[in-house]
Amino acid sequence: MDDKNFISSYALFATIIVTTVGVNVFSYPRELTEVVNGDGWIVIILATILAFIFMSLIYQTMKNNKYIHFYDLIEKNTGRFIGKLIGLSFIIYSIIVISVGLRVFTEEIKVYLLQRTPTEFIFIFTILTGVYLVRGEIDTLIKFNEVAFWLMFIPVFLVLLFSIYDSDFSNILPLLNNKPMNYIHGITMSMYRYSGFPILFLILPFVKEKKKINKVILKSLIFIGLFYVITFILVIGMFGKEQTKILLWPVITLIRTIDIPGTFVERWEGIIMAIWVIFYYTTFTNLFYFAADMLKKMCKFNDVKLSVPIIVPFIYLIALYPQNVVQVAQISSKYVPMLGVINFVILPIILLIITKVRKGGRKNPV
Repeated sequence: MDDKNFISSYALFATIIVTTVGVNVFSYPRELTEVVNGDGWIVIILATILAFIFMSLIYQTMKNNKYIHFYDLIEKNTGRFIGKLIGLSFIIYSIIVISVGLRVFTEEIKVYLLQRTPTEFIFIFTILTGVYLVRGEIDTLIKFNEVAFWLMFIPVFLVLLFSIYDSDFSNILPLLNNKPMNYIHGITMSMYRYSGFPILFLILPFVKEKKKINKVILKSLIFIGLFYVITFILVIGMFGKEQTKILLWPVITLIRTIDIPGTFVERWEGIIMAIWVIFYYTTFTNLFYFAADMLKKMCKFNDVKLSVPIIVPFIYLIALYPQNVVQVAQISSKYVPMLGVINFVILPIILLIITKVRKGGRKNPV
């Protein structure tokens, strides 16, 4: 890369979205309905607002440290030893997120596209193709994100549009009919759907128009929030609350129910799953690159190509560990929220405070 600041506002917008929205959106309406019934869209809005606050903290932390590499930032503000522990925490978080996502992705692919293909083969093929993209460096990754954004969302919105005709939107009623703790639980669970936070630490130093970063973050989260709200309302409108609770992947089931007379397409879910393969790769490869880049800095490797092979076995083993989809959900609900709170709420606040204290100390030397 000849130009360090090569990421445009659109590239930032697309990268945040395609990294954040992953295969777990297929089960999201069910999980929300189990907790807050038809009020899931309210929880999504509140979770989106919280996500913007947390991402703004990350932006402010990077800005106050002049957009240096994230590992250099934490080592500079916390010291070498603590910096390595924090860096390791981010690497572990990213690996767990993409490993759980890989298992969910594989289960969905086996149900709808490759029923007889061994799980291990899908793992290996997915990881190796991801390695190929990650080794192409960050500029290649960003270009892939820009293209994948259009490939994913235009077809999905067009397909979902046809489901409006058979939906009964009164199914979301009554409103605000849950206990306050249910909403808190729903918001906490929803933050897993915004697990693409780490990508900001990676790409913000390369953004061209840094003054527009916070506006772009806001626009991208509005897009994500609207996408989640639309899919939730359409699912509830089609199936109702009780039936949604028993559907494993209600969004795919919704697409399967679409019947357009006179069209030559009989199995819409096959088309969407084929597109979703590309979309999953954006989440997988972006977080994979972030983990590999952090490991490269920690181990002082010259190239990310050296850190990638170290991470691959961990992704494979963690993805292979759960016996079924239920165990996948248990792992994601147990570890991901805890690591997410530590890495994207507590640590950015601590780093922001340390940065301000250090600046204050320089301005007012004793």
